[in-house]
Formats: sequence, structure tokens, C-alpha cells
Amino acid sequence: LPAGAAEWEALRIGALASSLLDGLSVWGREIVRPENEQSPTIIGHEADRARRMTDLWETEMDHPVMGGGLNLIQIRLACALGLEVRNPQFHWRPGHPKLCAWFECIAARPSFVMTTPPPH
Repeated sequence: LPAGAAEWEALRIGALASSLLDGLSVWGREIVRPENEQSPTIIGHEADRARRMTDLWETEMDHPVMGGGLNLIQIRLACALGLEVRNPQFHWRPGHPKLCAWFECIAARPSFVMTTPPPH
């Protein structure tokens, strides 16, 4: 990569992890509101975004930043995928074998096990 390109690439993939986490956070906040106050538009938008983002992440699993030592990008992505315990509508695993295999390795780490939230 040309000088500086690696940094921009790390920023790009980090933004993808942040985008998934942000959208899932919005979706999660919406589904815990009283049912008569929930916005089906917001829920649908964030569910669609989560589907698009997990499809994209399946293709990004071969990216160099996803291998090697644990980094902030991986932590952000793992936190996002781990929100499945809080959102029964977030079904990211079907059709994403690379993402599933990666997540299972991360989720088995003692630090991840100790901080996994209980189901909502």
C-alpha cells in the first residue's frame, strides 16, 4: 500500500465496526421503549442496516486487521455481534460462516466471557 494508505484502510474498517455497533445500539434502545412508543421505521431501518453490515463483514473477515493480535476494531465488532443476547430479532449468524467462526474465537476469550451481558 502507498504511504498512508494502511492508516486510511484501518480507519475505513474501524468505521464499519462502529457503524454496526451504533446501529445495533439504536435498534436496542428502540425495542426496550414501551411498545406504543416504538418506531417501526427506526426498527426496520436498523434491522436492514444490521443485515447489510453483517453481509459486508462476512467479506471483510479476510482483511489483515482481522487477523493477528486483538485490536480495537475487533473489540468493537465483537461487542456489536454480542448484542444478539439483548436483541432477539438480531439474527446475524445464518449465511455468515466466516463471521461466526471468528466470533466464536473471540467470544471464548476469558475477558469476553466475563463481560457478556445477560439476555434481555
